Amino acid sequence: MSLTLRWCLIAGLAFLTPSVLAHHSVAYYSSERIELAGEITEIRWQNPHIRFALRAIGSDGAEKTWRLESSSIFLREKDGVTRELFRVGDHVRVFGRSSSHDAAAMLVTNMLLPDGREAPLWPNTGPHFVRADKWITAQPQLVDGVRENRGIFRVWRPKEVSLASLPYTDAAIAARTSFDMLAAAERCGPEGMPRIMMTLFPYEFIDRGSDIRVRTELYDTERIVHMDRTAPPAGEPRSVLGYSVGEWRDGALVIQTSLSNWPYFDQIGTPLSEDVRIEERYSLSDDQTRLDLEITVTDPTTFKSPAIIRNSWLAYGDTIQRYDCQKAN
Repeated sequence: MSLTLRWCLIAGLAFLTPSVLAHHSVAYYSSERIELAGEITEIRWQNPHIRFALRAIGSDGAEKTWRLESSSIFLREKDGVTRELFRVGDHVRVFGRSSSHDAAAMLVTNMLLPDGREAPLWPNTGPHFVRADKWITAQPQLVDGVRENRGIFRVWRPKEVSLASLPYTDAAIAARTSFDMLAAAERCGPEGMPRIMMTLFPYEFIDRGSDIRVRTELYDTERIVHMDRTAPPAGEPRSVLGYSVGEWRDGALVIQTSLSNWPYFDQIGTPLSEDVRIEERYSLSDDQTRLDLEITVTDPTTFKSPAIIRNSWLAYGDTIQRYDCQKAN
């Protein structure tokens, strides 16, 4: 895995807990922002990060090939950036963060295309080269939920969620300093509960009668929620996703998860113990286009009091694609 991919993963967490990441970020990428102009010589449209090679001529007249890394496929496509926008041989301009460790690596946030439009290549990016009318964006439309009448059993797109203000214990905060972020960045999944339910990737609920399947695109994860049980069977082993039982309560789907042995609450090393208990509550709006989510995480090792994470998922008619995570080589 290239160094820049590791920095990208770390940078992508900034919207979750920026103050926590500050002491890590300097070590992995430079705050210096640079522009380059050159020819695209390679495109790798893959997860977890889209990558480009760019042949550029420096101010000294020397030719140099840069390795550019963007975010994942879904996060680009939801912003209107598709594979068809890019071709090997295109002459483009790019903007982003240079590496403080590799003189030929860059976290690319913006690309000016040959047709004069500008593509965002990182979440929460604004125009750098052009006015708003040349900025590539997407305007998703909510489905007609009442007409389709599918309830929660469809694909949902989550909004961003912040984890910064939760009631962490001092011990949990201190434990982050020993977390090997480089090793974590080299993983290609899977991730466990409850982290896997707090991403920006789409989720789908599938009714199987005695159980409900919960799929997410990230790492091609699928959970089973047992609707015919109130507790795990005797002798059930622990797993990264734990054991989930569910029930309908006042019109909401309520899921209780135990027996999880995923060791982290997030991607920056906040620890979880095996005593963690997780409750999820999903409430559908009257027009069936919004699913309000409340996750309550109880673990005295990590939190001074139960941590409550709220989010809303929206029905835009998304489909879940295969993630097929590929490590960089």
